Amino acid sequence: MYKINIKFLAESAIIAALYVALTWALSPISFGSVQFRISEVLVLLVFINPKFSIALIIGCFISNTTSPLGWWDMVFGTLATALAVIPMIKIKNLYLSALMPVISNAIIVSIELYYSLNISPVWLSMITVGLGEACVLYLVGIPLIISINKNEALLELMDSNKKEIKAPEFLTFLNTLAIALIFLGVIFFIAYPLYIIYGDENVTVSALTIIKDNWWSVFYLIIPLLYGVAYFITKNKILKLVLCIVISLSLFVPFILVLTSYSDAAKSVYFYSYIIYIALLIVMSLISYNKEVAIK
Repeated sequence: MYKINIKFLAESAIIAALYVALTWALSPISFGSVQFRISEVLVLLVFINPKFSIALIIGCFISNTTSPLGWWDMVFGTLATALAVIPMIKIKNLYLSALMPVISNAIIVSIELYYSLNISPVWLSMITVGLGEACVLYLVGIPLIISINKNEALLELMDSNKKEIKAPEFLTFLNTLAIALIFLGVIFFIAYPLYIIYGDENVTVSALTIIKDNWWSVFYLIIPLLYGVAYFITKNKILKLVLCIVISLSLFVPFILVLTSYSDAAKSVYFYSYIIYIALLIVMSLISYNKEVAIK
């Protein structure tokens, strides 16, 4: 049983709020049969310290209050998280631990989608939901936990001891954030809406949906991948900084092309998410540069 004190309550409130904020900020990709709920990376904090399980369950419940599935997601979506974190508390292997949310969400959320929205076949939803969860946890979550595990200060702050995790040395905290940003760019291309047309029609438009008529929208996918190549391959720190910033700013080209081709885009808050994404890429580049300069 965890000791309830001010620190425990504060930590729980922060983690729950962070889960909710990430889910709501990325709501278009957080719900449905094809989903990449980025907030699920926080579930792996249970591997660092089991006491975070309570906050994650609460955060999931609050997040699901805005779900298109209504009370179904509040009950069964939260149940999926609860059933995942319970065995995670006992599992000592990080890679096996990450498999628990994948299995629970693939099964429970898929059945939930069938009964609430009549989305079938269930087995196909299991595949899409499971793959989305696996991508988030294994491509972003595990590298993040590995980098936290290497940071003695963070472990002390979380009241946890360092654990044995087999992992490559390059998975530092900054490299993990870079991987997460690159992966986020790919997800934006696949599922995040550039804008939504309201009125007589309710149409979600993303780079993926307009690629047939606008070949340039593929740069929404190519540019984040190019950023990854420049970030991880370039050895000269000044050249790396310049390349990363130039590549980041080049995202404004398809951004402007969308605005000129689809005037309704200017009316949607989703459209401007790419400005935030570009800013994050630039900040990542500057932090990495300062870190490398400080080391040398």
